[in-house]
Amino acid sequence: MLCCLYQNVKAKSEPMPAWNNTPIKKSIVDFVNIAIKKIPVEDRIAVFDMDGTIACEAPLWFEMYAAVEGLNLKSAKNPELLRYPEYRYARKLAVNPADTSVFNNWTNFSKLPYYNYIDSMVWKAYEGVDHEQYVNSARSYLTKARDKKFNIILADMFYQPMIELIGYLKKNKFTVYVVSGSVQGVIWSVCPQIINVDRAHLIGTRQIVSPVYKPEDYKILFIIQKGIFPPKDDKNGKSINIYSHIGKTPVFAFGNTNGDFGMFHLTATNKYPHIELLLNHDDAVREYAYLPFHGDTVPSWGDSLLVNKWKLVNMSQEFKTVWKKR
Repeated sequence: MLCCLYQNVKAKSEPMPAWNNTPIKKSIVDFVNIAIKKIPVEDRIAVFDMDGTIACEAPLWFEMYAAVEGLNLKSAKNPELLRYPEYRYARKLAVNPADTSVFNNWTNFSKLPYYNYIDSMVWKAYEGVDHEQYVNSARSYLTKARDKKFNIILADMFYQPMIELIGYLKKNKFTVYVVSGSVQGVIWSVCPQIINVDRAHLIGTRQIVSPVYKPEDYKILFIIQKGIFPPKDDKNGKSINIYSHIGKTPVFAFGNTNGDFGMFHLTATNKYPHIELLLNHDDAVREYAYLPFHGDTVPSWGDSLLVNKWKLVNMSQEFKTVWKKR
């Protein structure tokens, strides 16, 4: 009886139960134990990518789901907008979020100047709208629409192991930031409720906005304009934005593509013990399977891990469960 009680207590106290007990999990727990002893609380900075790292990004990511919804609402009111590719693509993606006729054409590498319909879909969907309205609209849609493969509410498509990891770090007095290539508004729309991280700790690509002051209503509107404030929160842009926003170098970094290597390189410069982890999507049954890069093929991504001693986290091996508990 005492043995059973001991086992139950041990099971309850086991950190991150949604992770399998592997060398990767041990390396994370060992790092946290070292950090507690060697890194001052104020320097325990952890940074996470969002899309594909703490939340699903396939076949679309939160930012694009919200953009598709916004574009379709506009074209429903004004069908003339369908003469633009962004609105036609949105119509197709609403029917099939994995439509290859869109994926194969929404970036054009053959013509100059290079045109990326992904970026233009995002800003056209909510151009001229107050940024807070965008946050609320994205939240409303993402908390109602469902993923077509798993029939899960989109906003629930966070990974339980990553939610537990973030909680484990916070319990051990790490300050956690989400550093995402997605626009800041969509990060604000879902992350505070799911991972309990407030806006001050959510760093995304910042859309250009124009302030409209309404003192009589005690409010201000930030109207979304075309474009972003550079740099985009990707690759070295992540390092620049972490430095600009936090002013400190992280000791813990978790990403899922070569677009996160900038913040890995930054973290690796820390004088304190540090760790960099790359989530590899290799589980086509419980989630999706794809290589850790977007756009152009990056055959050397594995070499980067070996040379820099960054750790590969295979979802199929490390995650005992995948989706957020509901």
